[in-house]
Amino acid sequence: MIRRSIPLALAVFVATSIGAPLRAQVGHTPENSPYQDLRGRQAVTIFAGSIAPGGDPAGVGPRNGLQLSGRYELLLTGPLWLQARATFAPQLARTIKDPVLPTATRDIGTSTRPLAAVEVGFGFNLTGNKAWHRIAPQVHSAVGWVTGGTNQFDEGGYKFGNKFTASYGVGTRIVTGRAWELQVDVTHLFWKYRYPNEYSGTGAPTDSSILRGAPLSAWKGNAVLSIGMSRFFFR
Repeated sequence: MIRRSIPLALAVFVATSIGAPLRAQVGHTPENSPYQDLRGRQAVTIFAGSIAPGGDPAGVGPRNGLQLSGRYELLLTGPLWLQARATFAPQLARTIKDPVLPTATRDIGTSTRPLAAVEVGFGFNLTGNKAWHRIAPQVHSAVGWVTGGTNQFDEGGYKFGNKFTASYGVGTRIVTGRAWELQVDVTHLFWKYRYPNEYSGTGAPTDSSILRGAPLSAWKGNAVLSIGMSRFFFR
């Protein structure tokens, strides 16, 4: 019953959000309405912020750091936008572990490497083609690819390599009435870790392996927090 209710509730919420601008304007003169039409059919946004990778089971993945990104958007129809985004984190530290060493001396150093991701997906404006009190919230999702800057293995036999990604997120346009607008975005970006066989163990109380019986592969979510400036074209 609960599983059936969630899609229904989501559909009602989206439908209510789209219809709200039209209903709410009844009784308001245009100059006093809390709603205003959005401008632009294409947009380019430059973001800056941080990426906070979820802790991977082995503890050898990228850590938190600065990220920069750019996004292109094309209005398809109604509130639906096509989006393409490139993200670059220039320096993310990673721990290097040697699985053959005892636990106390297993961490043998750190490396600092870049991280780059490319995604393509869709965005959906929850208030249709209007902003409410200059705010236009949006949900979005995408698929893509991420690379750790090298295909070489570290001293412990691990490499981040290249990975498929999937993401979802929420964002907000802060409408200025001009071509330039402010954007705030929170994205949950997923990728899958794969570890060498040497990381595995039995999971027994005496197991001293890195993973201690956990699987050799695992999906992890990574938070990407961004604020940026958008330039909209073709009113």
